[in-house]
Amino acid sequence: MLEKMISSIDDFSIRTKLILTVISIILVLGVLMGSYLNVVQTNMMKTELNEKGISITRNLAENSVNPILTDNQVRLQWLVKTIKESEPEVVYVFITDEHGEVLVHTFSGGFPVDLRSINPATDDINTLLLDTEMGYIRDISCPILEGNAGEVHVGISQENIRTIADKFTRYLLLFVLLLLIAGSNVAYLAGSVVSSPILQLKRSVEIFGKGDLDHKAHISSNNEIGQLADSFNDMADHIGYLIKEKEKASKEILETRNYLTKIVSGSLDGIIVIDDQGKIEFANEAFIEISETSMDMIVGYNALSFVNGDNDMRYFFNSPDKNINFIKEMNFHAGNGKMKSVTMSIAVVEYRGEQKYVAVAKDITEMKKLEQMKRNIIANISHELRTPLNIMKGYVEIALDEPDHQKRNSFLERSLKALERQNWMIQDLLEVARCDDELEKMDMVKTSINCIIDMACKSINGKLDASGLDISIKKGPDMFVHADPEKLAYALTKIIDNALKFTDKGGSIEIGTFQEDRGAVVYVKDTGVGIPNDQKELIFDRFYQVDSSSTRKFGGNGLGLAIVKNIIDQHEGRIWVDSVLGKGSTFYFIVSGF
Repeated sequence: MLEKMISSIDDFSIRTKLILTVISIILVLGVLMGSYLNVVQTNMMKTELNEKGISITRNLAENSVNPILTDNQVRLQWLVKTIKESEPEVVYVFITDEHGEVLVHTFSGGFPVDLRSINPATDDINTLLLDTEMGYIRDISCPILEGNAGEVHVGISQENIRTIADKFTRYLLLFVLLLLIAGSNVAYLAGSVVSSPILQLKRSVEIFGKGDLDHKAHISSNNEIGQLADSFNDMADHIGYLIKEKEKASKEILETRNYLTKIVSGSLDGIIVIDDQGKIEFANEAFIEISETSMDMIVGYNALSFVNGDNDMRYFFNSPDKNINFIKEMNFHAGNGKMKSVTMSIAVVEYRGEQKYVAVAKDITEMKKLEQMKRNIIANISHELRTPLNIMKGYVEIALDEPDHQKRNSFLERSLKALERQNWMIQDLLEVARCDDELEKMDMVKTSINCIIDMACKSINGKLDASGLDISIKKGPDMFVHADPEKLAYALTKIIDNALKFTDKGGSIEIGTFQEDRGAVVYVKDTGVGIPNDQKELIFDRFYQVDSSSTRKFGGNGLGLAIVKNIIDQHEGRIWVDSVLGKGSTFYFIVSGF
């Protein structure tokens, strides 16, 4: 929006710009001056009125001592009535005894009870600005005999200040308007004087542009505009020659472009032409897509800048043997900062007596990612499935040779735990297969979100008890949601299991719920290892792990969070994570209320 506004202003004439500049300066100065004077005047009036109210209150407190001590209600009533009638700014007056009971007041319709304790006089004068139906009123309170005989309250209206300030503002606006009219006229006259020779030169340029190459600009002034007109006339004397040279160069460029277009037409690989200095002269659309930038950011730039000055490529450009070809897989720096893998092949060609390099770049980034993912998945699944089997095999072999019944049962229980771990992994793989086949349907019913917490915790109660962690459950107010209880509880168990895996003994895990306008939120907070910022979105991808090596410290197949996200997506919910590396993570998901 700002760029469009600046662009539209640039299209204005000098005279219009001068008028707008003068108007802007007048407006800015007028607003600043008016604001300053208004603030100063208002503050002065507020101070004066506040001091007047304090003086009235103090005097009334002093004059009320004797009537209060002598229980002279008539005298007290006369005092408050006199002040109310003699001071136009005073809205009300009332006096209370030491117990806060109202002795006298000036309210005709009865004393408002809320006003009695709203601004108590503690030590000395206290003031409080009240917003009432009659406008803003400053309540000023003062203790009588240090509060032993009661309090005096005087209400001073602030509306007169606002009225005077509004009146001042109207006068200031009128003054600024008159100043704008006068300034605009002066700016218009000044702009006409400045823009007249410029408009004359503009007309000469238009005539020249229409083909009258003999036309000259006749401006008699000796200032910068006159000098510009002389320069224009000198340019006109040589323009014919320049046009001929331009036509000749255009034909050569057209021939070159047609030649290159025939070479690269239909190519799916990126093709660039490099001069003998290593700078790019031409790039096809495929190369622009690979570099993810524009033609302006490619042509004229050094080809080595895209491959970070690759030494082999640099040696090829500097090699005296021009009969060899260059083929290499290398890292490629795209314009948006991405690092890609490309296969670059370069050959030397001769064109119009000049040496050129034609380079063909093939983007193999996705292919390498798929290869790496394939290797990681195979290594990961093999490792994760083999480990429980080895554990079971070892404990069963030990149990077979163990004569002690209790120890043998202990070994068999450990084998069962390893079998349970493998069963979880197989269940994850089956869950992914069901999601891919789109055969699994959700059994959506009205269910309690706190019951989901109980179901999930009950299913992994043994893991929670044996974790050695401080487990706390903080369920908020219960809420009914539209969900598949078993699926949602299963998703929560995967999140809790993830927190158990990445939190060292002595840490803590908090499981809880709370309500939002859009539904119920479930969270699992741990004090584990945390997640790097650049991987918070990737952890929900299938088979992705922060540490993808098979010998990593933490086990797992990289499917748990992907399954969780799929289940939450099927509930039309949302899942996200907040994490600080080294301090822990908090996973949230939200599902709609019933």
